[in-house]
Amino acid sequence: MATPETIAEIKTKLETERAKLLDAIADMPREVMLRPFGNGDWSIKDILAHVAMAEAVNVKFAKMMVAQDAPLQLREFAAEYPDFPGAFELDKFNAWMTERWRAKSLEEISAALDDARADTLAWLATLSPAQLDRTGEHAVWGSQSVRGMLRILVIHDKFHRADIQKRKT
Repeated sequence: MATPETIAEIKTKLETERAKLLDAIADMPREVMLRPFGNGDWSIKDILAHVAMAEAVNVKFAKMMVAQDAPLQLREFAAEYPDFPGAFELDKFNAWMTERWRAKSLEEISAALDDARADTLAWLATLSPAQLDRTGEHAVWGSQSVRGMLRILVIHDKFHRADIQKRKT
């Protein structure tokens, strides 16, 4: 079972990894952030949009875990995104959502990234240790706890920080 210290540790990890992600783009020229990587792959702006979108989607599911008994993300996903084409596949969904976010400005993406993390931290502060252990069925990773979903956000920031580092040059 989770302890109050676990909540504080998760908060610290979320703050630390997001600071590292933001540090990776600090003082980066706008043209570098907007430039597609390789053969039409995501730009740094696209990566940041994906990180913000993914956090909002995953935290929304974690909130469902607290409010419902063992929610199924795929069922909730189908109701939330009825215009998504075809059966759910993570890479296809990420590409679809990122394409939808491409119309947003870099400033809007930056604000969404900050807002998503602020909302996550504010929600985390309301949780009890027992709520961190609530579970649901994630579309890709199977049975997950709320704690696990929050840890995924830390790993996700770290993973995409590495993507950003590759695109800086």
